[in-house]
Amino acid sequence: MPEDITWISIEFLTTLTGAVFVTNIITHFIKDYISEVLDRKILTLIVASIVVICNQLIFGVISGKAIYLAAINSFLVATAAMGNYDILTSKMQKRMIREAEANDSKGAARTDEGVNNKK
Repeated sequence: MPEDITWISIEFLTTLTGAVFVTNIITHFIKDYISEVLDRKILTLIVASIVVICNQLIFGVISGKAIYLAAINSFLVATAAMGNYDILTSKMQKRMIREAEANDSKGAARTDEGVNNKK
């Protein structure tokens, strides 16, 4: 039996993919508890900034240059995280629209059949 089970490794966390993944997970869980006043994109940027800057503080060299780059990189992470969210939500919206249109067309066909049968 393994002694150390790590779902997210340090190596993964310090990559762009890892930072985007963690940002998505954290944002997903806290978004419902944050006021509607705070836009989801701003929330994602705040979470991405915390993730990237903490990565730098914990695993990297602390310097003005490193913190500046971490702040810039947090915009990249936030953009990627928001892109994932936008893609997922737009696919869900498109599916719901298709299903609604299919249900409407079935309902219209049934109504037309009912009118034709009464004549």
